[in-house]
Amino acid sequence: MKSLLLASSLAVAAGWAYVRHIQLPAGPSRLDWGACVFGHRGCRGVPGVPENTLDAFKYALSRGAAGIEVDVRLTKDNELAIFHDFSCNGHLKGVETTKRIDELTLHELKSLPFQADPTGQIRLPTLEESLLFCRENKLKMLIEIKEMRRARLCADKVLDLYRRYPDYMYEHTVIIAFNPAVLYYVRERDRNVAVGQLHSGRVLRSWISSGSVEVPWYARLCPTVLDWLLNYVQESINPWLSGVSLMCPHYDLFSETYKRRWHTRKIGVLLWGFSSPAQCTREMRTPGVIVESDDQHEEFASPKPPANFDIFGDQAREREREEEEQRRRLKLGAE
Repeated sequence: MKSLLLASSLAVAAGWAYVRHIQLPAGPSRLDWGACVFGHRGCRGVPGVPENTLDAFKYALSRGAAGIEVDVRLTKDNELAIFHDFSCNGHLKGVETTKRIDELTLHELKSLPFQADPTGQIRLPTLEESLLFCRENKLKMLIEIKEMRRARLCADKVLDLYRRYPDYMYEHTVIIAFNPAVLYYVRERDRNVAVGQLHSGRVLRSWISSGSVEVPWYARLCPTVLDWLLNYVQESINPWLSGVSLMCPHYDLFSETYKRRWHTRKIGVLLWGFSSPAQCTREMRTPGVIVESDDQHEEFASPKPPANFDIFGDQAREREREEEEQRRRLKLGAE
């Protein structure tokens, strides 16, 4: 029995030592991004404006967004394309809905118009085109790595852009993902990159029901259990292991306790999943909390304080005189 206890203790100690060995330092702070509104895929569900396009980014900019969230996938020729679903899924004309994005070259994708575009002129952008637009317009970026089959290659290609555009990328972008291993890989390769952990507690079930993300067969067997395990890793292990800069929960997981938990660790909070501004409460529009919106971006912004026209402090001095007079009267009454 003593030998078993000793062996167990040694195993636990060795495991803990290994985890501490692979733990990465905290990433760059993004607490100063708080109260910013990001355009989710630029915009979504806006008539005549396809999501994840430069036109969608222009729309978000015109509605007051401070940043843009984009989804990145690899094409057949290993280029970084901005597209949400793993297949064309009815978003592009002239191609089967089941055709995978990684089965088409960038040139082929660039030749396909969007179903949502009545002009037929808007085309799918690359990540580089998107970041150049954001840099020119002083917008921040959230870059979500959607790639599942070749996630590391996709991450490497994104990191290449950090080396090519260091002044913008290191200061004004965050790489986000649901996959904890991708975020760890990114920060292992470059510890100066800020990353954010997406989580919702039901991501696998939502992917299976929507069909927008390719889900492995084994995850379909017991998605509820796997969702719980995945969320535990995303929320309780990977933030500490990978040194994340942002925690990115679905908005219905947000609470004051959740915010304090991460802000005390100098980690910002990004909320997503809103379908209307009414779901974004006053507590969510506070410093250190970022929100994503599909549309009506200006209505998600933090309320501005009333204008202060008392530039010489006359009102403040008057209030002080009134308070002093009230104290004097109370003192006389007591005597």
